[in-house]
Amino acid sequence: MAARTVSTRRTATGIAGALLAAGALLSVSACGAGQISQTANQVAAVNGANQTFVDQQIAISDVHVLFPVTGGQGKLAFVVSNLNPKTGDKLKAITLENNVSATISGDTTLAPGGSLYGAAPAGSSDASGVTRLKVTVPVDGTWRPGLTKQVWFHLERAGSLKLDVPLDAGAGAASAVGITPAAGDHAAGEHGTGGGH
Repeated sequence: MAARTVSTRRTATGIAGALLAAGALLSVSACGAGQISQTANQVAAVNGANQTFVDQQIAISDVHVLFPVTGGQGKLAFVVSNLNPKTGDKLKAITLENNVSATISGDTTLAPGGSLYGAAPAGSSDASGVTRLKVTVPVDGTWRPGLTKQVWFHLERAGSLKLDVPLDAGAGAASAVGITPAAGDHAAGEHGTGGGH
């Protein structure tokens, strides 16, 4: 009789322990699922492509074509940073697939430790002293939000640096972006200082 009582108690204790372990496991997995769900809806801080090249000395960031597209031309936003404090470089050209060239206006000298800036979204404001290049690229119906195009930045010393660049959907309907050029030119909405604007 005594042996049977001990066995029953051991069985009950084992079942209780198993239930507690299962409950702990469920609470941990539920907590993890909540974290994934919360971060799944977070939006990246920047719109465009980012990459570092040439022994981590040239960084190209936030590269994207701005919305709206006007007259089949899109403004290219980007920041090219020279992380080398001693040696400068120069942006010679920007080309797209099928050897289509971007139009660049402004001083493309990349000073040691300096940066070059492409277009800014309409209505945005820049920090004091930022001079932007005016860069436009041809945009047709093959440019759509969610898809990317290969774009090459050609630098005198660093060489040709390739990124997959998206079209920014902006606030407009996705079906209109890159297909029907928007009416009017929003160049007046850009802000910056210096002659490169």
